[in-house]
Amino acid sequence: MINLAYKKREYEAEVHESDELDPAIALLERGNYLDAVVLLKARLADRPTASDHGLLGTTYLLMELYEDAKQQLELALEKDPDSKDWTGKLQKAMEGSLTGVNVQVPEMLPFHREELLAPPEDPNLPSPPPPRPATPAGWLYSVVGKLVGKIVDTVKQRQLKNFDDASMFDGVWTNWYRKRYFEAILTLAYMRERLDHHNLYDTYPEGELTAFQAKNQTPPQGVTHFRTADGSWNNLDNPKEGAAGVRFPRNVAQSSTWPRADLLTPNPAEISQVLLARRDEGMLKVPFLNLLAGAWIQFMVHDWVSHRMGSIFGIHEIPLPEDHPARKKYHQTKMFVGKTAPDPTRARSEAGVPPTYINEVTSWWDGSQIYGSDQKTAQRLRTLRDGKLRLTEQGLLPVGRDGIEETGYNRNWWLGLGMLHTLFTREHNAICDMLKARYPAWDDNRLYNVARLINAAVMAKIHTVEWTPAILPNSVLYDGMNANWYGMAETLLRSRKDRRTLPPLKIASPEVGGIVGNATEKFGVPYGLSEEFTEVYRLHELLPDTLELRRIGSSVPVEHVPLAMVRQSGVHKLTARVRMEDLFFSFGNMHPGQLVLNNYPNTLRELSLPGNPMYDLAAVDILRARERGVPPYNEFRRQLGLQPIRTFEDLTSDQATLAALKRIYRSVEEIDLLVGNRAEAVRPDHFGFGETLFHVFILNASRRLQADRFFTENYNAETYTPEGLRWVDESDMKAVLLRQFPALGETGLANVINAFEPWDTEGADIGNPARHPLHTLDR
Repeated sequence: MINLAYKKREYEAEVHESDELDPAIALLERGNYLDAVVLLKARLADRPTASDHGLLGTTYLLMELYEDAKQQLELALEKDPDSKDWTGKLQKAMEGSLTGVNVQVPEMLPFHREELLAPPEDPNLPSPPPPRPATPAGWLYSVVGKLVGKIVDTVKQRQLKNFDDASMFDGVWTNWYRKRYFEAILTLAYMRERLDHHNLYDTYPEGELTAFQAKNQTPPQGVTHFRTADGSWNNLDNPKEGAAGVRFPRNVAQSSTWPRADLLTPNPAEISQVLLARRDEGMLKVPFLNLLAGAWIQFMVHDWVSHRMGSIFGIHEIPLPEDHPARKKYHQTKMFVGKTAPDPTRARSEAGVPPTYINEVTSWWDGSQIYGSDQKTAQRLRTLRDGKLRLTEQGLLPVGRDGIEETGYNRNWWLGLGMLHTLFTREHNAICDMLKARYPAWDDNRLYNVARLINAAVMAKIHTVEWTPAILPNSVLYDGMNANWYGMAETLLRSRKDRRTLPPLKIASPEVGGIVGNATEKFGVPYGLSEEFTEVYRLHELLPDTLELRRIGSSVPVEHVPLAMVRQSGVHKLTARVRMEDLFFSFGNMHPGQLVLNNYPNTLRELSLPGNPMYDLAAVDILRARERGVPPYNEFRRQLGLQPIRTFEDLTSDQATLAALKRIYRSVEEIDLLVGNRAEAVRPDHFGFGETLFHVFILNASRRLQADRFFTENYNAETYTPEGLRWVDESDMKAVLLRQFPALGETGLANVINAFEPWDTEGADIGNPARHPLHTLDR
């Protein structure tokens, strides 16, 4: 038995007589939580006080013992019911207890060299379908399409010769959106072509295939017509290109990607506190978007990119400023951040080359967040009947033993992801029903694999022609994104509902005939989504700190739920009592936050994670770019062919912002990429983000389609079936929502064309360009 009175005297003696700190707080600041528990229990046994109950509850919070923390904080509030400090911490303990955030999902494991360098696993795919016979009319249309495509390409190249880098700018900023329509289209085309030829860098040594694979491997059965679980064999000559477990490429010269010499200067936690933290007056909202747009981009990013990181790979220690919430409330002096997993496949010849990192998911637009990025996960999620994925009788995702829904990727799990994963799992099963009705002789494996192709294409189409124009509602950009999918001919000559991805006359030009269904083009560099892409798509400001839940038919919220309560196991606990239809209705009537400075959710700045109960994600976002060698803002702009800013005033004229920037950074060359992106005040009307992020977007929005064989030459009736192509053409986000949840037809969703705009009811709001800037464009 511990002699509590003795231990109390011992710990108190450790604090210098002149030190004004409570000895328990001193122990917390040193991270001596077990000692603090012993001391506080001894004091409580001697004389219970609200302060000591509260401090013991705080200690248990830091130890992630949430039930114990609740008990102590409730006792503190019994003695001091007016204390906001104990009230806030009790809420934190309740959140942790409900959501199980002290459980690591999934487990963080190191990469193993042998596994990463091994040949692709057996994909277990069906045999290819028989070739579809060509018709005379189809042959003629193909010849004409190729001829017209050559003419168009010749004319385009002549026009682009009239452009040079200087023509892109008016001073520091690009000018495409201030030009007349066709000149603006050509300027965007020039910008994209320049990026395609100057900003694609492979991170494997010259002459090596991706993941150092042996050349001339024999493709296994079915890979010519079906996607594999791990993304291998999309390129039959480079089998691991774009697959899970390969290196992130770069969009900047590899020589500029060394990690920053001093990762902690300026201090990321101070940047979080001064430049990123959401202010007391609340979230700055995007009036023309609903919250589905915020959930959607995380849903997409999880399909494309994911680093593995954790304390098993080493620790970064970030000192916390005096006024940081984790220091003021929880007496933490440092935050401990697990390092990014190193790449174990490095060759000896790469000793002088900057570090490289491994993407643990496939880079292809293949729905891997739903299906998984390895064969074992893919099999586990299937019913193995009629091609379908597992759902409960209530049409929800099954919950695993860890308390999280089972799906292809469930890290950083929260309600918005749970809703979209459920929606597109149900959509997969609906596609299976359609295919089985048309092809009753097909077995489970063929139904599953064709349905996956179709479902992934629906998601890619929604992102291309709906989400992107919704967050960047500009007429030129709207037509440009539709042209990426359909081509300018379909976009300009047909109404939205009549457009077809594969019209009879498919012009062999990515601009006029569309990328989808035309030739694959990688510009000589193996496909992958880059470290730079990962960094600019950190869009956490889109999330609110509190969700307003409504029921269909109600005009006001019936419940306010903190964002922290709908993480991890809190998701299935909410969906068990609130209908999915009501959740989508709620998201359709909430707004996301603006991508600007001082709008980062404070929930994410006091985030509880396994082993790190008070984690400032905004500070970590800054740290990750430095750790992974993504250049700071000004050098990043130079690398992309943009003009660097010369003064802080080039970014903004807001005096408070300028003062904050100058307080943190000694010069514009020090500005971190995330901060510079958020500070950009010069943007096209309604643009959700500025031109630096947009430049990376221009490059990758097209490349995700153009480099993927299943969106180019294999986007055809032989691979997808005629019914599958029709399903994609006739689907948009609204159609998917109404197909899976018909009750949403009774809501404002019925009145909007783009499901990512606010779900307003009939009336003046529908025609209000501040809320519906796409109203005249979505024709």
